[in-house]
Amino acid sequence: MKSQRSNRRLLRKLGHTEFWSKKLDATLGEGGHGNHKIDESTGQVYTETTASIQSTDDREWTHKPRLRSGQCVQPEASYHEYIAAEGLDQEDAYSKSAEYIEALKDSGVKCGRGTRSLKDLSVECILNNITYITLEGMQCLPLHLVQLIWDSISNRCLLSFHAWVIFSKLLHQNEGAVLGLLRYRHAIETPKSPLQMYSTSLTSSSFDFISSLSITTTFPLPDLVRLSKITNLGVLEIINVPGTEARPAHPRAIPGAVSDRLIRAWHFAALNEGAFKVLRILKLWHYVELSSKSMVYLNSFPALALYDVRGCSFDSCSKIDAKRFGWKATINENVLHLLESACVERAMLMRANLGAEAKPLRRASARQLRDGSKTRRIPRSEVPSFLTRPEALVPGGNHEKYSRGKETADIVARSSFPKESVTRHRRGLMNSVLSDASTSHETWEFSTYTSFARIGELRNDADLSRAGVSVGDQVLVQNELVNSVPIVSLRLGETPSDLRSCSNMSRLEPLHKDINYGSSNSPFKYTMKNERDRWIPRALAFIRIKLPPVEVRSEVLSVDSAQQELKCPAEAAIPDSTKCHGINVRRSKKRNIGDMLSSFN
Repeated sequence: MKSQRSNRRLLRKLGHTEFWSKKLDATLGEGGHGNHKIDESTGQVYTETTASIQSTDDREWTHKPRLRSGQCVQPEASYHEYIAAEGLDQEDAYSKSAEYIEALKDSGVKCGRGTRSLKDLSVECILNNITYITLEGMQCLPLHLVQLIWDSISNRCLLSFHAWVIFSKLLHQNEGAVLGLLRYRHAIETPKSPLQMYSTSLTSSSFDFISSLSITTTFPLPDLVRLSKITNLGVLEIINVPGTEARPAHPRAIPGAVSDRLIRAWHFAALNEGAFKVLRILKLWHYVELSSKSMVYLNSFPALALYDVRGCSFDSCSKIDAKRFGWKATINENVLHLLESACVERAMLMRANLGAEAKPLRRASARQLRDGSKTRRIPRSEVPSFLTRPEALVPGGNHEKYSRGKETADIVARSSFPKESVTRHRRGLMNSVLSDASTSHETWEFSTYTSFARIGELRNDADLSRAGVSVGDQVLVQNELVNSVPIVSLRLGETPSDLRSCSNMSRLEPLHKDINYGSSNSPFKYTMKNERDRWIPRALAFIRIKLPPVEVRSEVLSVDSAQQELKCPAEAAIPDSTKCHGINVRRSKKRNIGDMLSSFN
């Protein structure tokens, strides 16, 4: 009786709901404490869960962290994995042991006992509020503390575009900076916002970084025209993927928005507003309304070096149009290979100009570099001597190891193919080991990023300097020249199969071929066009390495002549052979008459 009275007093004191909540939590255990509620009117038990509302747009895409490969420091990795990640030889392993231990100490992994230091607590507080950091706030901190915060962000995969812009501006010019401070990539497979939402964040009027924009979905034509507002746009890639017409990223998107008229609009923006000052690569694929008529506008872009128009309505006469405007056409699908070949030819010419012995230079093609790779800088005046040094130019490799691999491949070739040439099978055997390891980790922006770097090597970044970009000293990663200005790569849309890294070229083949129009005896360089039953190039690109003079660019094309060129809309049909032949004859006569008139001067 006494216990019942005490229970009643306790029930009145705590309240009916609170009493049963405590009893229910005691029944369910400690795991459900605090989450269970009771409805007094019905007596039902329920739980309350707070969930954030999913955003309907990509307004906060700059603050979303992404997983980045190649962190600066990997504390959980062993010492040998650290040495392998940095690309060091075994001879340098012991000298790097102290550096590895110091990096492990600053990685946030605390092996000792005791309370954490005030510095660690401050860094932890900044990491928990990394979304709200500002450039002014980071500039007030000591440089070594900023470096520590950057390492912690990289280790925990908290790096966002907003944070990268801040740390890249503060740290990328320091001695021993990692490659991740000079490049950033982000992909949004299903963009939910207008194109201006992304292009605004990519714009940097002070050229703190160069932007690379890849679009594989559809956007309205006015949004594409306004891409000229991105003053620091260095690479523009718009790919028409089959099937994107049925699922456009914007309801007002036009599937055939990329045409000659769009190039014309960009041409006027370049002339009147000074747009596209640093645009080096323009890649437009599989657009029927884009034809050779757009060639008249290319010289309006002062830094443009590559105009890739695969799958567009360019006929076989476009080679003559390109030559007339100072461009060279190629049907080689691997444009990066051609640019690397041109770099080797340039190095050989430098060697001859420096009075060195005329020896062929061997240089392996570029490979994917880790974001955690250390960089170093050399003055621009020392770049020719670096490119023409006598040792073999194999990025990230060891000449002695290469020689041993070559000898091993020769032994296998002699035993497996005793009656055939050894050199015929040597490259295939070595590629089976080296090429797979090099191409398996290539990221989606590898081709355009490396092509941008090779163009800068051929021009010594003179186009960027002329546009007002501070290029500084040349940046090296191991033995490879990389971009000296930070680059941001953004892809809007899915990555189609023909854009995935699937290079089939030999990683050990010497790059010494000239940039040419291509061999016509290869059956893979052409495809059949069904409408007119004619062969058209499967891949077509136009290359211009030499920078046009400023006075020539001011006379590229008048407005009246530009409007006259596009009075009629671009036609996708290929002209017949008779018409093409007549154009060739007339243009050849004009060139011959011009040569004759110039001889009298």
